[in-house]
Amino acid sequence: MTALMVREREILQTYIPGLLDYLDRTPLLELESRDGEAIAAFREFGGTALIVPKSLGGLGATALDAVRAQRAIGSRSPSLGAATTMHHLSIASLNEFAQGATEDDRALIASLVEQKAVIASGFSEGTPGGSVFVPTMKAKRVGDTYIINGSKKPCSLSGSMDLLTASVEVEGVGAKDGERAVALIPANLDGITVTRFWDTPILAGAQSDEVVLQDVEVPADFVLLNSDDDPDGVHEMTGYLWFGMLITANYLGGATMLLEKLLEADKGDFEGYTRAAAEIENSMAAIESVARAFDDGERGQDISARLLFCRIAIRDALVRASSAAMESLGGIGFIKSPEIGYLAGALQAFAFHPPSRRAISETLTKYHGGDEFAFV
Repeated sequence: MTALMVREREILQTYIPGLLDYLDRTPLLELESRDGEAIAAFREFGGTALIVPKSLGGLGATALDAVRAQRAIGSRSPSLGAATTMHHLSIASLNEFAQGATEDDRALIASLVEQKAVIASGFSEGTPGGSVFVPTMKAKRVGDTYIINGSKKPCSLSGSMDLLTASVEVEGVGAKDGERAVALIPANLDGITVTRFWDTPILAGAQSDEVVLQDVEVPADFVLLNSDDDPDGVHEMTGYLWFGMLITANYLGGATMLLEKLLEADKGDFEGYTRAAAEIENSMAAIESVARAFDDGERGQDISARLLFCRIAIRDALVRASSAAMESLGGIGFIKSPEIGYLAGALQAFAFHPPSRRAISETLTKYHGGDEFAFV
């Protein structure tokens, strides 16, 4: 047993007992396949409740514990880590709205936890160059329902979701026409279809296909207007703090698997190992510092900007770490182990999660110059 990632593995085992054993005994490429069962195992062992407050029946993990657990998951299956990050983004947004919600709304969330519901995210991650906060779906109020149309691609968990949370632009609500809202959409409603979108085998286990909604009728109580429930945008931004912390921890987990392979190979390239490990451990420390600040109650502009700066730096750190690790493992290692090339490819996907470096750079520069922070 190595000293690498002992703490993270212990935390995962404490919160979601049984999941780590399953991940350890299942081959990586099986976990990463389109037909893999990692998401079902995550549900079975209770992982859906990880960051839900105990008051709502959840496990109540702190942000610090959650990022450590997510690193452990990513070190066994980056696909599962990516997919479950989207679940946690969705549930975190619901948790935030629940703080000022009615007892009926809180009971709804508690029932989702009890059912171990898998919740996909229909926020705007798939809009090239677009804002993560600009909806790609429309919702029209008709009587006691909203009629929702649009699509989300890619949409992780599309093959396993019980519920889809989506950012929508509403109409038919008078003066509030054009406002954003968060819609809770049961996956079994008429008008919802899933079509093949994700063609690469890399991260195929995240089930990131296209979800299409055509005239889907959702009860009005399942559509939460931002002006009513989140007028200052803090809940929405808090959800993306969770996303940023967890998705980063996941890819750091994937990079950690390369470190494990270096230790197993025992090639004596101590300098190469240390270069790779330093990039990964330093990056994890940066994310942990943001998680601690989050747990201490920080919200809003400053912590959001700091997290984005961390993510940008970590993108480059992952490239350097994987390059150093692969060089140390050597050409024969690459030829004989499909997992090495797979992990190197999977780590590149970290750069594709929004907001893009190009899209956010002007905002971050102007924020340091004194402007208000405007998440895009």
